[in-house]
This record gives sequence, C-alpha cells and structure tokens, in this order.
Amino acid sequence: MIIRVLTQGQYKLEGSSLAELDAMDDSLLDAITAGDEAQFAKCLQEVVRFVESRGTKLPDDELVESDLIIPAPDTNMEEARELFAVYPRELT
Repeated sequence: MIIRVLTQGQYKLEGSSLAELDAMDDSLLDAITAGDEAQFAKCLQEVVRFVESRGTKLPDDELVESDLIIPAPDTNMEEARELFAVYPRELT
C-alpha cells in the first residue's frame, strides 16, 4: 500500500505493518469522533512515526498514486474532521 503523509512524502507499507497501522488508525478516528484533541494529536504523531519508521520512503521525484493519505503532523482537529469525512475505517 502506498501511503502519503502530507508534507512528508510517500511510503510503501506492506504485510503485518498494515494490520498494525489499521489498529492505530482506528484510535485516531475514535479520537476525532470523541472530539478529544489531545488524544488526536498523540495518535496522529504515532501514526506518522509508524509510517515513517516501518515504511519504505519513495523518492520525492517518483510520484505514485497514494492508496491512503495521512494528514500532516501539525494538522488540527477541525482540519482533521474535514480530511477524515470520507476516510475508510478498514485499511486492508
């Protein structure tokens, strides 16, 4: 799966890492639903760090259609609500 982290680039993530990301992503969506800004910020940072550490970064000059887009690490709750309006609950 190709994942774009806005302002950070694209990463290829495969295998069991996708299931782990899916669980982390659910926590992020739950924080948005609950309106818990502190939990949202914490979860977003965890998701971004996970993708950056587990994924293989694609070269910046290689543009591939992304399967999933994760907001920039400094995204606030209001921006996230708009971005996640049509976000898939299940990644796999």
